[in-house]
Amino acid sequence: MKKALLLLMVLVLASAAFAQAPNWFKGTLDEAIAKAKVDHKLVLIDFYSYT
Repeated sequence: MKKALLLLMVLVLASAAFAQAPNWFKGTLDEAIAKAKVDHKLVLIDFYSYT
């Protein structure tokens, strides 16, 4: 039980550390896709809808 709790705490702290994104890309979708191809990375689209 202690090992499971310790593992859970480590995972939560690690996810919080890696969730920091100081330099978000700002531009068009086409520019983001072109940059992702050059960097060999995926494109994450973050959006929020007001209803």
